Amino acid sequence: MSIDLNVAKLAQRIERREISVESVVRAYLSRIDALDGWLHAYVDVYADEALDAARAADLQLRAGVYLGPLHGVPIALKDIIDIAGQPTTIGSPIHAQNVAQKSARLVEQLRRAGAIVLGKTHMVQFAMGAWGPNEHMGTPRNPWDDEVHRIPGGSSSGSAVAVAGCLAPVAIGTDTGGSVRVPASYCGITGFKPTVGRVATDGVVTLSHTLDSVGVFAHSAADARVVFDCLASVRPGEWVEPLAALRVGVEGLTLGRLPDAFLADVQPSVRQAYEDALGVFQSLGAKIVVVTPPANLDQFKAVTGDIMMTEGVFSFEREITGLDLPVDSSVRPRLLAGLEVPAVRYLAALRERDRLQADMLQRLHGIAGLLTPTTLTTAVPLTSVDHGQAPVQYTRIGNLLQLCGVSVPNGRDEAGLPTGLQILCPGGDDRLALFLAETYQHHTDWHLARAEPQPPETAR
Repeated sequence: MSIDLNVAKLAQRIERREISVESVVRAYLSRIDALDGWLHAYVDVYADEALDAARAADLQLRAGVYLGPLHGVPIALKDIIDIAGQPTTIGSPIHAQNVAQKSARLVEQLRRAGAIVLGKTHMVQFAMGAWGPNEHMGTPRNPWDDEVHRIPGGSSSGSAVAVAGCLAPVAIGTDTGGSVRVPASYCGITGFKPTVGRVATDGVVTLSHTLDSVGVFAHSAADARVVFDCLASVRPGEWVEPLAALRVGVEGLTLGRLPDAFLADVQPSVRQAYEDALGVFQSLGAKIVVVTPPANLDQFKAVTGDIMMTEGVFSFEREITGLDLPVDSSVRPRLLAGLEVPAVRYLAALRERDRLQADMLQRLHGIAGLLTPTTLTTAVPLTSVDHGQAPVQYTRIGNLLQLCGVSVPNGRDEAGLPTGLQILCPGGDDRLALFLAETYQHHTDWHLARAEPQPPETAR
């Protein structure tokens, strides 16, 4: 079936006209129809538009026109991204009638490359939260547990669940403090956060202009790279030959790991998966050295919080100060806190961010990438969420210090829930981060596992 194929194989079969784009889109629409009532990944599915686009893509192929490796590939978009003629809710009923007049630049890029938009996916309200719940529009279900409603991670919750549940082969999300990498880790898929500014944000609603970046969900780093290549032009001196480099591997590269003091609260199975992943790179010839970040986790939290809350309240002041408006109880107080941050503290946070970034780049000199767990734990039950402790201890480092990063599945805990490995590289080294992730996945098979959701009869 087409939903079992990775992007490269799917593209190959489409180019050879061994399968039609329409049949691919119908296969995904059929699976969405069967499972999305349970998984709740999509806000809206554009079935008619997707089928029309699929037929047009097939006509192009019959005419000898092939647009590249995304030709006919279905994709899902986080509902923070504008599509002309469709609402952009930003995860809130307040914006249910906010119909976009123009499509985001990234949507136009994807369509020019031949991608087929299946629909918009659920998210945490205003992208303000890494656990994934949404009180007013519903919380997507982590597809790795049919018995317990576990968190999918956020804020790009629906995009992660769409890919993990095979309701789309790839999806787009946004990441301000971990909102692509955290749900990717919890949902057992690959999540890539490029360097801020590498993917155009025109037509993408802003939470924090300093920290936001557009990211990609896929089953593999290779698939994520195909989407990234469509959205981001190559820069001078950038790593551009990952497939050829895979034959050489990481032998001779130096990779960083966290010191034990930064791993004290990590769930044992997550820690074991982390150590095992380090062992894989070491067995391939990489040198592993300890890299101590220039601040502790609490200090990173404070600086990031002052920036995110201040810029977030600037973006959504009307919504959160309108006390009669339906704002989630976990979102309003955290954004309201931004009103209490004095300008001098916000500016001090920006200056501290610059200092930490310069310090970190020095510490990473000669080091290809820093490896960390993506999260402290595997996915917890929805009822166990503590909104005062967002699961971004390791991911926010990437946003604050202008690094790029990718989370890849690297194990399972005792309950069979996925664990994640984060690979962070200096800003601008996006394709190097993807290369390291591809190398890991070339020698492991965690990314090949698929969730197999089985909704109860009452949910069908």
